[in-house]
Amino acid sequence: MKTAPHTTPYYWQGEWIDEQEAGRRLGTLGGILPSLPGPLDVHHVLDACDRLASLLADRDSAEYRRLFADLTDPPTTGLPAVDAEFSLAALASALAPELLAAQLTAELGGTAPHRPVPAPFADGAAELWQPVGTLVHIAPKNVAAGGVLSVVEGLLAGNVNIVKTSGTESLFTHHALAALADADPSGELRSRLVVLRFSSRNTEWLRELCRPADAVAVWGTEEAVEGVARFLSPGCRLVEWGPKISLAYLDRTGAPRGGETLRALARDVLRNGQRTCTSPQVVYVDTADPDVLFAEARAIADALSAEAADFPVFPRETAEQAEITNVVTVAHLEEHLGLTRTFSAPDGCWHVLADTRPGLSASPLFGTVWVKPLPREEIVRILHPMRRYLQTVGLHAEGSSTVPLAAEFFRAGALRVVPLGAMLESYAGEPHDGQLALQRYSRRVSICAAGGVEGWLQADRVPA
Repeated sequence: MKTAPHTTPYYWQGEWIDEQEAGRRLGTLGGILPSLPGPLDVHHVLDACDRLASLLADRDSAEYRRLFADLTDPPTTGLPAVDAEFSLAALASALAPELLAAQLTAELGGTAPHRPVPAPFADGAAELWQPVGTLVHIAPKNVAAGGVLSVVEGLLAGNVNIVKTSGTESLFTHHALAALADADPSGELRSRLVVLRFSSRNTEWLRELCRPADAVAVWGTEEAVEGVARFLSPGCRLVEWGPKISLAYLDRTGAPRGGETLRALARDVLRNGQRTCTSPQVVYVDTADPDVLFAEARAIADALSAEAADFPVFPRETAEQAEITNVVTVAHLEEHLGLTRTFSAPDGCWHVLADTRPGLSASPLFGTVWVKPLPREEIVRILHPMRRYLQTVGLHAEGSSTVPLAAEFFRAGALRVVPLGAMLESYAGEPHDGQLALQRYSRRVSICAAGGVEGWLQADRVPA
């Protein structure tokens, strides 16, 4: 892999350039798509992903070492070694061509989505998928591989992909996508990739980034989405990924919650410092009895204590630590009113805040979790007001209760129901926040012709 000096953190169609050159080129982003000779061959994408996945499976490869160094770089991404290894293994798995081909088939009807097929509701017409065009990705800061996989999906849909990463992140996304481009001998991927790193406070660059976009995919908070949306041109598609809140649910029908069940929950809480949207911020207990609630909270605290040594303590900014201190202090004071019970690690690496009020509360993260009562009969009533934010439910229940309970959580607005211990896992092609990414990165177009569309149907594809 061609690596970039620290002074040139901008990847532009195969070139590493500095900030001054990137600034000069920003106004030319809209000219990339018209300058391309033709549509992207999806099989070139699949082949490149296969080659990169093989390199990531080899810990001695230059690509693996470079990306591992990016993920563990203390001043930027700063992942612990075990999390960096997990992230690279997960990325390699996600790039498996057979899984990506299955995703293409599930979402776009096959591995040749740009080939016309007879329209299902009209004789003499054909339909096909086309790329949305120029697709901008505002990459997530909390999931290192998120931006890379978003771009892979953008490439599978045939788009030109322009990526913005945080100004404080490492060059992981740049290096990963450069390696993907290097794995494509045709050069088609390289010509459709631009990766920039700058702060969202640089509104001049952000405006230039969004100006030529046909769609912008934003991974981040509501504030991040709003900050980008104001720069979109009329007709530009806004694809929002997040923000979301996830929770765990301990149902009354579940088998006795021994140590392993709650330790699996503890691992979901501690892994990645709760910085992913699938991390549980609240544990709901199927009870209305405060004594049962507080006993469960104590058991969860014991599980966190048992697991904490296996997980690193992520550094916290001053504002983040202040929020944790404030939330824990208020919860502790409310113990005198009989409303709460708090349990904390001696070093503050985790906190369990039991609260008799069932309303969904966001956690200040970094190992801080609420424990609240929620009788199963109240699931929809209590959670439905927050339906726009609900994502994953980690469920502990008897097998026969799993489907009925999942139905209640789906009615309330949740998007995923998984077992405890698997909240941060995902499978290839899994919907993002209830949506199919490849369809959001594509257009469905139709062809009608006076002389019929037989000629179109015999064509391999229609030029993008």
